[in-house]
Amino acid sequence: IKYTATDPSGNSATNTRTVYVVDTTAPVITLNGANPLTNECHAAFVDPGATASDTCAGTLGVTTNSTVNPNAVGTYIINYTASDPSGNSATNTRVVYVVDTTAPVITLNGANPLTNECHTAFTDPGATASDTCAGTLGVTTNSTVNPSAVGTYTITYTATDGSGNSTT
Repeated sequence: IKYTATDPSGNSATNTRTVYVVDTTAPVITLNGANPLTNECHAAFVDPGATASDTCAGTLGVTTNSTVNPNAVGTYIINYTASDPSGNSATNTRVVYVVDTTAPVITLNGANPLTNECHTAFTDPGATASDTCAGTLGVTTNSTVNPSAVGTYTITYTATDGSGNSTT
């Protein structure tokens, strides 16, 4: 700011002073884009992005320090940060869920259980299950075989993945 003073004789003098204008409010980060709360596994994850602004500097850049693995079922948190020229900063977070929408695959293992001699111990051939995103899954069975009784038995195997999809 330039100051000027003049006396009654017409003599004048000037002086200057530097004034700094700063913004004391934190930036505002607005999350944009489609709702990312569900992202199918193996689908390319698109960061919905964000914009930030503050009252003096206008639009600011936004950075993120989180990543989402679209090949791994799970819950992810994306952290957004923006800083203005006055050194004020703000953060905002968004939760993203990666889910698998396909049913697990159950593979039966072991010897063929279709024929088992009566009075011999029956060995459940077991099973393994997997799904495209979560990998190996546990398998449960709700059926029993009586090795002392001739008959036909059905063993039911069930597996459920982390996204709640199940198969038998």
